[in-house]
This record gives sequence, structure tokens and C-alpha cells, in this order.
Amino acid sequence: MISRGTFAAGPVAAWFWVRTILLFGTMLCGLVAPMAAQAQLAVPGTAAFKQDKAKLFLEADTVTYDRNGGGVTASGGVQIDYGKYKLVARRLIYNQKTRRLIAVGDVQLQQPDGNLVYADQIDVTDDFRDGFIEALRLETPDNTRLAAAQATRQNGTVTTFDRGVYTACKPCRDHPERPPLWQIKARKIVWDEKEKVIRYYGARFELFGAPIAYLPYFQSADPTVKRQSGFLAPSFKNSSDLGYGVRVPYFMVIDDSSDVTVAGTYYTKQGFLGEAEYRKAFDNGMFTLNTAGIVQQDQDAFSQDKVYENGNLVSVSPDYANKARGMVSTTGRFALSDRWTFGWDVLLQSDENFAATYDISGYSSSVHTSEIYLTGLGDQSFFDLRAQKFDYQSTDTRLSKQQPYVLPSFDYERIEQESPLGGEIKFDANLASIHRSRDSVTRICNTYLSNGTDPEDDCVSPFAGYQFNPDYLRYNGLDGSYTRATTSLEWRNSYILPSGLVLTPIASVRGDLYSANMSSDGSTLPLYAGGSLVSADSFGAIDIDKNGGRAMATGALEARYPYVIETAYGTHVIEPIAQIIVRPNETQIGTLPNEDAQTLVFNTANLFSLDKFSGYDRIEGGTRANLGIRYAGTFEGGYSIDAVIGQSYQLAGLNSYAQRDLSLVGYDSGLETARSDYVTSVSFNAPNGLSLGTQGRFDEKDFSLRRADFYGSYEGKRASGYLSYSFIAAQPTYGSIEDQNQINAGASLKFAENWTAYGLIGYDIKNKAVVKQGVALGWANDCYSMLLSYEDENSSYSSSGGSSTVMFKLGLRTLTSFNEPYDIGL
Repeated sequence: MISRGTFAAGPVAAWFWVRTILLFGTMLCGLVAPMAAQAQLAVPGTAAFKQDKAKLFLEADTVTYDRNGGGVTASGGVQIDYGKYKLVARRLIYNQKTRRLIAVGDVQLQQPDGNLVYADQIDVTDDFRDGFIEALRLETPDNTRLAAAQATRQNGTVTTFDRGVYTACKPCRDHPERPPLWQIKARKIVWDEKEKVIRYYGARFELFGAPIAYLPYFQSADPTVKRQSGFLAPSFKNSSDLGYGVRVPYFMVIDDSSDVTVAGTYYTKQGFLGEAEYRKAFDNGMFTLNTAGIVQQDQDAFSQDKVYENGNLVSVSPDYANKARGMVSTTGRFALSDRWTFGWDVLLQSDENFAATYDISGYSSSVHTSEIYLTGLGDQSFFDLRAQKFDYQSTDTRLSKQQPYVLPSFDYERIEQESPLGGEIKFDANLASIHRSRDSVTRICNTYLSNGTDPEDDCVSPFAGYQFNPDYLRYNGLDGSYTRATTSLEWRNSYILPSGLVLTPIASVRGDLYSANMSSDGSTLPLYAGGSLVSADSFGAIDIDKNGGRAMATGALEARYPYVIETAYGTHVIEPIAQIIVRPNETQIGTLPNEDAQTLVFNTANLFSLDKFSGYDRIEGGTRANLGIRYAGTFEGGYSIDAVIGQSYQLAGLNSYAQRDLSLVGYDSGLETARSDYVTSVSFNAPNGLSLGTQGRFDEKDFSLRRADFYGSYEGKRASGYLSYSFIAAQPTYGSIEDQNQINAGASLKFAENWTAYGLIGYDIKNKAVVKQGVALGWANDCYSMLLSYEDENSSYSSSGGSSTVMFKLGLRTLTSFNEPYDIGL
């Protein structure tokens, strides 16, 4: 079932009042008949009458029966108990001739579910089909309240509230006479049980007692309906490119399993944006269909962002270049069985940046993956088959064209924990077939001349003063097709010796088949050396047309010796770890594409991995030893510390990390030397919500810092936040000729009972530039929330060109979305 909220003013109160009349009538069925058989009950006194299996108890100062007039009167502290229902009034009158019952004076009815009904007078027929109530006030356990001067029920299905007032706010504790924070006053509220709809006539929205909006008419579903057509809460935005915007969504129910939401947003700079989202649910899943489009009024409001190569225009910002823009997307997910799932997520756009520019929900991130997939999960196996297209949303149109189509990717893994040899056997299979229509090549600038040229400029751009080394080209992606199939089989078992030493032998074999037909024209940027133009021709062109295979066998042994120390204040575990891996040399280095192993961060997380490359296109070869020591401490009160330090050694054969492949992966990783850099990590956790962690990589010769990361977070009752810092030393091979330092922080602080402040910042320390910043102020209580926020993203660090956005958000409980006031990345 698909659920979507709509305006809910009045329905809750209306429904509970009608239920009150019905329940009140049920009680009186046990009151009238027994009284007719009794003459002149004791005064004062009590009476107990049996109704079906429940008994109704009436207590009053005076109870009389008029035999001639057919009337029953109870007065003075009237109390009725009927099961879990309780009624209190000053006077109770029942007329058998008119078949009407009246409760008068400070009437109060308590229901089993906690609802409380207050009234000056209740007048109903004894079949409880129709009724009338004066000075109604109703309170529910979820703190919604409704009051009306009069309420009338007719034909058993329609209830009319005259001069009704609805709110979800509690009255002020110190000044209950003040109006609630917000409320709705309506000239008339009509609830129709048959049509299951509540209509409001002459509705006025008030904030702190002051009117802020007026609607001559609107309607909402009654509480028994979970989904009802109607307008949803509007939202307000302001950005430097789009102007001020107001988004008004409308939700429409088609049937029990499908609905659609249409929305219109008017931007003062760009005009009207239309959106529609269709949803359909089935017994085993659901799918959606989204559309959006706009005809831009002011393209000049966007940056032109033109890119030239050799004097030729190769890219213009799609925000500026396109007038009519739009998108169509669809998602689906279906459970074929308890183990198999089929689904898709596909996005089609008129240009490369539409959904990001207009912040289309679910599609505004800089990278979106369109895919169709089939997954299966067994007790000891995993299956994943999918076709993918990567949508890179950016003002540089080249980036999207450089993304590959993956047709398909396949992963399968199965683990047998009781093998014939003992221990565990793991079978792994991977297939990747990609196609790319445009190559992506980066010419590396690894030195610069001291002739006054700013070394912080973009060294990939052609300008005098920089020395480009034509040997350093990084091929991020080649033009053409590439298919690789990989299978591997691994066995491992662990043996614990009497001394406590844990030995784990490992053996594995792997085989690859590949077919590559890819090429690149190389770099066409003008080549400068010493301020003079050396060449304007392309260089580094390559052509790969190969079919074949390769194989790798592995023998490894891992030894661990955990030593436990018990103290009065905690437990300490010191564990030396040694690992040796024996392999032949890696083959085909640099002669095959590298598509899935282009990133390599050497740290304690992969120190003891058999293969530290991030994908299948590269394989760690040669004989290598990994050594380290781990400490884990747990202390009283819930404190804990975990620390690791280690190093890797190339003992024999070819060092894979020192060899140049097309993506230059491995250079400056800390593994390219026979003795690797040192890697360390320390983490600390406290029971008060504080967590700290740091990791570093230090040069193996002089212990100079090559990379460092720090992360800290705190989660408390009044405050929370995070802080992260990253340092990466210069990596000339990758074109980073200077150290990089960046810090990111975010925090929230509840500085008063209902007030919370939020903030975030990303800062480039080296360039003294703010990467991203945002602030917000939120107010929220049990019935109302408000948010005012501002975010700014530096265009120099954003693929989408950067933006500044101001947003105001209002939430009224039971009327509009009422979530946490803001999520600013904490």
C-alpha cells in the first residue's frame, strides 16, 4: 500500500466526536430499559444494570422515574461506568416518548483509548443515528484538539461543526487563556462518513492568534482513509541561478495500489517547472515513473562555462546552452522469491545537468547510476547481475560523455565452510564488459619553473611557466570496448597451537580471460617547456587490440599471537601479526586497460589483504611480507581503544605497485618501494557519545608524514557534531605538486528549549578557500517546526558549478510534513 499525507485539520476531531456519540449511545442502551422496570429508585443512591455481558453502573444524588410521562431523570453528581467508559454530568434526562436523551452541565466522557470529550450539553436520539451537541471540546491522546460552538449529526452519516476550531498544540501551561501557537478556524466543517471526506468552509489559518492565510474551501480525508487526493505542503527556495521559487504539490489517488503526485514550481528567473510522479504497488514490489520539464526564461543567469581544446569549443554549460530542458526516470523493485530480487533505476535527461540544477528529488546528486539488476542471496552465496550507465551531472559536458556503459557486470561468490580439506573454500567470479565513446586523458604537470608563474594555477591548462613531462599521461578511460572474465578459488584454515599461536595457511588460484579493443588519441593540449611552445600536436596516442588470458597462483601463511592481559580496570589484547604471500610476477602490466582498480589508499585497513588493489584489473604479484601489531583495550564504564601499526615488504619478484600502468595506480601509494611506508591507526570510543579516530602513513626513510586522516564525532542530548581533517602530501606523478589540506566540520546545538542551531563548513587550508558552508536555525515543539537555512558551494570545488541556496521550511503537525527541522550533513 502506498501512503502519502494530506491536510488533516478537523478529521481526527470529527471522527472521535462521532465515535463518542456512538459509544455514548451504547452505554445508554443499558440505562433506559432497566430504568423502565424500576419505580422510584432510592435517593440518594446507586444502581447497577446488566447489559449483555457488561454491567452499567449509575450513581447520582437523585434518580427518579416519571411513570406517566415516561421520563427518567438523574441529577446531582451523575456518574456512569460502563466497562472502560466513564461519563460525568450534572444532570441526565431520557424521554421515552420522544426517544431522546440529554446530558446537561459540565459533561465529560472518557473513552478506553484515552479520548476526552467535554460539552455543555449532549442531545441524541436513542438509536444514536442523529444528535446535537453544544460547546464541544475534544482532546485526544496524541494532543490534537477540536472545539465547536455546535455540532449536529444527520442521516447517520453527516456531521456538521459550526464555528469549529482545530489545533495540534497544547495550551500554554502558564497562560492557558492565550491562543495556541497555530490553529484553524472554520465557519463550517462537514464530515461525510459515506464519502469519507471532510470539507472546510471559510477556513482561516492563525499563527499566535493572528490570521496568516484564508481559504474559502478545502477538503481532506477522514481518519479512516490513509490516502486521499489533495494538496500537499508547499515549499520555498531561493538560489542565485533560479531566483525565488514556490513549489506546490498535489497528490491524487488513482486506486488502492496507485497514485500520482504532480507539482508546479515557479522560479522568478527561470519560469515554471512542472513535475509528475506516478507510483504503482504490487504484492511483491512497486515501480515509479517521474517526469519534469521547464522552458528557461533567463539562460544568461547561468555561467557559460565554455571549454576549449586547441582553439576548438568542446564544452558549454548545459544550464546556459539549453532553453527547453527535462527528464524522465523510472524505478522498480520486485521480490521474485524470498531470495531473488529484480529491479531498475533509469534516468534520461535532455542534458547532463538538468536534475542537479533544479534539485529534482532523488536525482540531484552529481553522480547517478542508471541500472537494471538481478540479485540473489543464499545461505552461503551471493549473486549480482546488472547493466549500468553512469550519469555525471556537471556543467562540463565532456565528463558525462567519458563515463562508460557497463553491459553487463556480474559477481558471484560462494563459501563452503566445511570443505573436504577442512577449513573454508571460497569461489569467486566476476565479469565486466564496458563500452565508452570518448576517452579521458590527463596530462600530468609534475614540475614548474620559478619564473614568477603562480604554481597554484591549473597545471593541466596550457600556459607558460610549467614543464609537462610527456611520459606522464594518466588514461582515466579509453575509447572502445573491453571485456574481462575472472574466476578464483581460495582455501584457508586456522590452527591454534598449544602455545596460543594461530596459524592460517592460504592457497588460491585465479584465471582471467579478456578481450580489449580500445584506443586513445592521447593529450591534445599544447605542450610548453620553459615558457616556450614545444608542440601543439597530440602525443601519447595508444591502441589496444588484444584477446587472451592470464593466471595467478597464491600461497600464503598468516601467524597471529594474541596475548591477553587482565587488570582491575580492563582487558588488554596485544597481537603481533605476520603474513607472507608468495606469488609469481604480475603480467600484462600497462598493456591492458585499468577500469576498476584506479584508486589505491594504503592504510591499516588493507595492510593484511592478499591484494591491495581496489579491483580485478590489477593483481598484486611477487613475494611480499606484511608485519604489524594490534592493540585492543576495553575498560570499565564502556571505554575502548583500538590501535594498529605495520609495514609491508617486497621480498622477491616484481613489485606491482612500482610498475606503470595506464592509470598510474601504485605511484606515491607508499607501496612502490621494497620497504613500504609505515601505516598506523588509532580509534577511541567513549560511552558519552564521543568517538575519535586517526590514521597516518609515514615515509619509510625519514618518517615524514605522507598522508593523515582524522575524524571525531560527538552525539549528546543538547549538542552533536563531527570534525574531519585530511592531509595528502604532494604527489607529482598524479599532478598534485603541492600538499593538500582540507578540513570539514558540522555541528548542531540546542541552545534553548525549542531552538536549535546548525552549521557546516569545508575549508581548503592550503588555498585558504571555503569549499562549502551552510548555516541553519530551527525551532520545533510538539506541534510546530520552522527552519531557515543558507548553503553556499564554491564553484571551484564543484563539478556542477556551485550554487547558493536559501530555504524556508514550515511544519505543522497533522497538516504538513513534520520531521526533524533540518539535516545539514550531521
